Amino acid sequence: MSRTALRRGDTEPSRVRSSSDGFSYVLEEAEDDSWYRVLDLFQDASVFQTIAFCRAKMTGARLEQLVLRRGPDVAASALVRVVPIPLLGTSIAYVLWGPLFHRWSDPRDASTLAHALKALRDEYVVKRRLGLRIVPMLTGADGAEWSTLFQEQGYRHVLPRVRKRTILVDLDRPLEQLRKGLDQKWRNCLNSAERNKLVVRQGDDGALFELFLEVYREMLARKRLGEPGDIRGFMRAQKSLPDRFKLMVFVALDEGKPAAGVICSAMGHRGVFVFGATGSSGMRNKASYLLQWRVVEWLRERQCRVYDLHGSNAETNPGVYAFKMGLCGRNGGEVEMLGHFDAGAGIRTRLLMTSADRVNDFYKWLKTIYGRYRGFQG
Repeated sequence: MSRTALRRGDTEPSRVRSSSDGFSYVLEEAEDDSWYRVLDLFQDASVFQTIAFCRAKMTGARLEQLVLRRGPDVAASALVRVVPIPLLGTSIAYVLWGPLFHRWSDPRDASTLAHALKALRDEYVVKRRLGLRIVPMLTGADGAEWSTLFQEQGYRHVLPRVRKRTILVDLDRPLEQLRKGLDQKWRNCLNSAERNKLVVRQGDDGALFELFLEVYREMLARKRLGEPGDIRGFMRAQKSLPDRFKLMVFVALDEGKPAAGVICSAMGHRGVFVFGATGSSGMRNKASYLLQWRVVEWLRERQCRVYDLHGSNAETNPGVYAFKMGLCGRNGGEVEMLGHFDAGAGIRTRLLMTSADRVNDFYKWLKTIYGRYRGFQG
């Protein structure tokens, strides 16, 4: 394993550490080929646990891969961003949509998750004296059970000031039944779009990303918003993702010009909506309805069982919320995300993580203000 510059309170990752009940874990600096082979084992893998995404989002972080084994077999895993805190000489370890613990070959086992949480806390909090934050891909449907499990392993459940929700579409049913389950108004718009002689292009290459950006920028100009940096990060990630994990881009063309676009991910058993855009012509010809239905068809071909529409807020974005709920119809529903869990070695670490949250909130607020300013500047 190659060595990296270390900061005070941030020691070299371990090679192998023993755990309990026949479990052990290996911790190494993240390496593309070995980590992506691990991701192939898990139903709950996602683009947010790929090295490409994490590098694109946080260029100053060091990436480490923790692989938990039961005997010789991989049982759970997590890609961890070790994020330095400027001026304080320490770091926070961050796991987004992990740890992964639901293998394709096994039923989901809460005890495996418990051992993974213990390994993460033993390594980052006990051994290396860092703060640790985990944002799991878990919903509030079984919130009390999951929260208790985390707390038993020494984590504190932190509820966000604004509760995050999403909409999950159940794809594990026949396509005809899915179509019947659409909201009636949404299905009527889909029928109309299918009669409008739209041409749908689908692929994962840079040219389609640029075509998507054309209609995306048109939409932002119409809404007088600046272009968010997130989409550029995903475009950078796309270049280094393995072919089997690349984002899929769908663009509807009306007389050769882009009318609407969708970018989504399909990994593990879950499809995730990432970006969407509707141009002025797309608002008339209902192109987004056609694209989302094509996404549903594609995700089912990829054996995905759930389509995560990635966020919902009826108050701040009622139009998008109504569109997503119409797509869901009777095929799923809105759920609340569980929130995040923190672990730290003492009150100093807890204060550090709280301060980092406030700085991050302020940074997001500045980005929002700047985006609006750029939008009004044209």
